[in-house]
Amino acid sequence: MGKIERALMYVLAAALAIALAVTFLGGILKQGEDAVTISVIVHDKDDIQWKKFKMGMDQAAAEYNAEVNFVTLYDRNDVGQQAELMEREAENGAQAIILSPAGDGELLEALEEASVQVPLILIGGRLESEKVKREITADQRAMGYDLGMAMKKDGVEKCVIYTGDGTQSFIKDRLEGMLQAFETSGVSCTVTREQPETYFWQGIEAVAALDDSLTMELCTDGMFYYYGKKVYGFGSSDQLLKYLDDGELELLMYVNSYDEGYLSLREAVREIKKDKRGEESTVLAYYEIRRERIYQSRYQKLLFPAS
Repeated sequence: MGKIERALMYVLAAALAIALAVTFLGGILKQGEDAVTISVIVHDKDDIQWKKFKMGMDQAAAEYNAEVNFVTLYDRNDVGQQAELMEREAENGAQAIILSPAGDGELLEALEEASVQVPLILIGGRLESEKVKREITADQRAMGYDLGMAMKKDGVEKCVIYTGDGTQSFIKDRLEGMLQAFETSGVSCTVTREQPETYFWQGIEAVAALDDSLTMELCTDGMFYYYGKKVYGFGSSDQLLKYLDDGELELLMYVNSYDEGYLSLREAVREIKKDKRGEESTVLAYYEIRRERIYQSRYQKLLFPAS
């Protein structure tokens, strides 16, 4: 071994030793830091649709030394309950709240009247309030538009759009995008808040549900698939991917909820620590997932982050 090679080897060994020392010291310092406390309040009454979100959130919590309290509602989309829970979590020591809003107008009024002073990190929706410091969401209108155009490409000419109570901004934005797509492509549609089986015999070819729980509801029912009606929807749960794989779901508009969970927790920690890195608004990518894409290698890490 020449002098140059030997010198390079010593330099690399010294650099490696320094890197290991810095990593070790960083770990000791982090252990000595007090953990920050963050509450996550979603609009659902259970966490079935939030498994991947929680995986990403837990990963970020481990990295950023955060204690997380994940809170669901007693009744889905109950604005009053969500407002009360925000106050309760803040009073119990939450330093920031990650919020999936149950509505927009009513919740905004309740929020302005509430005594919540901790920063809010918004996921999946819009809420025009000074208390909202950062947002993590996909382009909901674009998702709706792309779904509408995909349905037209599949040959759909008459369909039903299922909105549920439709109070959330992301439902309204998705609906607006779909209606724009149908207006330009000539698809005839009916918009309903009620379970769309009442339209079953009126010549419809497909039904689209505008959130994960509504999509699950249609797939669990099974009637549309049984009678040859195509089902389209939004969501990211493994159960919806199973329905897609079984052919009961035609297309799923999929947002990387693992990233959503990770990024929302990271941004909450940054806000607590007055760290101004990052953007006030983070736009997540979305994907059109059909059955043939489930097992393609390029989608494996996206669809099955635990694998």
